[in-house]
Amino acid sequence: MKKKWFSKLTVVLSMALMLTACGSGSGEGNGKETASASSIEQEYPARIENEGDTVDGGTLKVAVVSDSGFKGIFNGFLYSDGIDDAFMKYTMDGAFPVDGDFKLIANSDETPINLSFDTEKKTLTYKINPNFKWSNGEQVTTADIAKTYEIVANQDYIIKAQSPRFDDEMKVIEGIEEYNEGKADHISGLEIIDDSNMVIHLKKLTPGLLWGGSFAGEFVNAKQLEGIPMDKITESDALRKNPLSYGPYVIKDIIQGEKVIFEANPHFYKGEPKVKNVEMEILPTSQQVAAIQAGKYDLVYMASADVFPQLEELDNIKIASRQELYMSYMGFKQGKWDSTTNTVVTDPNAKMNDVNLKKAMAYAIDNDTIGEKFYHGLRFNAPSPIAPLFKSLHDPEMTGYKYDMEKANKLLDEGGFKDVDGDGIREDKDGNPLKINFAMMSGGEVAEPLSQYYMQQWKEIGLDVTLVDGRLLELHDFYDRMQVDDPGIDVFMAAFGLASDPNPSGLYGEGAAFNYNRYTSPELQAAIDKLGSEEALDDAKREEFYHEFEKVFFNEAPSIPMQNRVEILPVNNRVKLYDWNQDDSAANFTWADIEFTEAQPVVSSK
Repeated sequence: MKKKWFSKLTVVLSMALMLTACGSGSGEGNGKETASASSIEQEYPARIENEGDTVDGGTLKVAVVSDSGFKGIFNGFLYSDGIDDAFMKYTMDGAFPVDGDFKLIANSDETPINLSFDTEKKTLTYKINPNFKWSNGEQVTTADIAKTYEIVANQDYIIKAQSPRFDDEMKVIEGIEEYNEGKADHISGLEIIDDSNMVIHLKKLTPGLLWGGSFAGEFVNAKQLEGIPMDKITESDALRKNPLSYGPYVIKDIIQGEKVIFEANPHFYKGEPKVKNVEMEILPTSQQVAAIQAGKYDLVYMASADVFPQLEELDNIKIASRQELYMSYMGFKQGKWDSTTNTVVTDPNAKMNDVNLKKAMAYAIDNDTIGEKFYHGLRFNAPSPIAPLFKSLHDPEMTGYKYDMEKANKLLDEGGFKDVDGDGIREDKDGNPLKINFAMMSGGEVAEPLSQYYMQQWKEIGLDVTLVDGRLLELHDFYDRMQVDDPGIDVFMAAFGLASDPNPSGLYGEGAAFNYNRYTSPELQAAIDKLGSEEALDDAKREEFYHEFEKVFFNEAPSIPMQNRVEILPVNNRVKLYDWNQDDSAANFTWADIEFTEAQPVVSSK
């Protein structure tokens, strides 16, 4: 065991040294093609096709890679665990298809619900497609929609379920706060016209509505939950054992925490699925390569990036890829959180509140090469805090911090950070020692050598950067220190999953608790406020405002976007067609369309 562990570590450290050696130049003319999302996606497109005649019957076999089981709350809006969501996303959900920018597809009679907005009246209208039915054959109704809101806004439910769904965005529905506080027995802003039509009255309209903000993304069946107390909802059979479905499949049997068996929903609005049965189960991380190689599964979700090279060698699968809503970033502690006012208070004299220093540290890091060497090309330099996935919002001229050591040194010189005593380490603007404390989380074999690479690169430009406490921090310790603004931390590396709503106010706004940089400014906040304004409901204005935000963010560098990433999906060669594109308007694909060319998943010959 010791020999194997040492061998792996040596390989990883060698990669770190290779990166450091490459890092001493200017980053130009080295002839190395950097990793990019486009190259990965071109080689492994999201749409998979396999030739062969279709065979009838068979069972779709699906795995979700996880070292913990699912919790088993089977409703697409009331779930509390991402693994539960993975089991439902393609089988039971689908009330609101989205376009390429993750906006809800509105004003369409082809979708389950036709959405329309009235900006003057401040209303949102639902018109339910008559073909949108539950798996028992009954139509989805406005009573189901109203019941969903009543559950998530009910205080008894919120306390029992520890639910975060009732948030500020949902509070723009008229009467919902009064209902939550027990001052009303219904939500006055939900106007039910009939079983198929309803109007939601809002206090104000914001662009977040276009992405589903302020309202439920999936629904419950009101009849199934009739008479069940609100504090018993999460324990009910309607969520745990026999939930109805309006997706292509409905649950037939459950092995708690391990496996779910589905059968075709004959009332699915797009037509009954071609494959009649689905078996979906948890697959431990350590077993994923062997199981895929042995042909145990048709689809494997949440496959680990670290096994990507091994998966590439298998001849019984094709790999689909797509950009993920994810961004890692380099943060700087530049103030504190005021819990009395729930606002960020930026310190203009904070050690790291210098734009030249922050940008210099960014230009010293070669994120594309890191993505290639450490993450097998599945990560790439993040050009902006607005993910490139949001094509109509991200400014393509914003390319981020491309590796450039010459520029990094020039910025430090211009900022007044000089090497006063000739020891190769820069002092601060007043000629005093500049020591920067760096926090990074432990985890996996990559974290340690990657942290050493960062510090070596910063040393190359004359910065004295050392790890907080001389070591990597455990995840919970790291975030505990982030939240209390530990004065011993100056710089940190972190990451977050991006929401489908691109508005970044919850990460960079002056009132955002997750703004761990503790940075705000009048210019940045003004740019953020525009993104959530009624004026931004106009497509052209919204694009203009997002481009403006990106420019302000780059100029002030509250934090540094580091990497976006690509997720992968192994698809067995017997699956005739699988389309993993995020854009439902382009793909128009659901699991109901899956067909097989073989009776069982294909086994690898390698």
